[in-house]
Amino acid sequence: MSDRKPVQNPGEAPSGQQPTRRSFVTFGAIAVGAVAASGYLLWPALRQSGLFRTASEATPVAISMSGFSPNVVKVRAGETVRLQLINKDNSTHSDGGGWHQFAIDELKVDFKVAPLDVVEVSFTADKPGTYDFYCNVCCGGKANPYMHGQLVVEA
Repeated sequence: MSDRKPVQNPGEAPSGQQPTRRSFVTFGAIAVGAVAASGYLLWPALRQSGLFRTASEATPVAISMSGFSPNVVKVRAGETVRLQLINKDNSTHSDGGGWHQFAIDELKVDFKVAPLDVVEVSFTADKPGTYDFYCNVCCGGKANPYMHGQLVVEA
C-alpha cells in the first residue's frame, strides 16, 4: 500500500473542503460579465419598448397600410409631445403614393411623412383629454378604422 496523497491543482479546493476565495472571485467575475453582456444585447429592445424612455426622447410611431403602431400615445398636459413618425410604406403603395399623415384636428396638428421616411415632430397639448389622430392620405382615409389612434393627454 502506498501512503501517497493525491496531487492537487493550484487554486483548487481539496475534496471535501470549502471553495477558496479565488473560486468565489472567478465566479463573481463570470457572473458580472454575463449580466453585462445580456444588458448590452437587450438594451436596444428595452429602449424601444419605452420602459427606459425619458420625457425628452421622441416616441416612435410607425405608420403603414395596417395603421399606427402604437395606436395609443400617452403624454402629460403642457409638456412638449415629441414623436418619431416612421413611414413603413414605399412609393409603390397604390393609394396615396406611399405618403402618410399624422393629424389631430382639435390641436391643429398635421404632419405628413414621405414613403420610407422618418420625421421627428413636436407640439404641445395643453388641455387634458383624449384626441383622435388619423391619416387621411391613403387607405380610405378617416373612414378606415385602422388609420386612427388616440393621444391621451393626462393632467
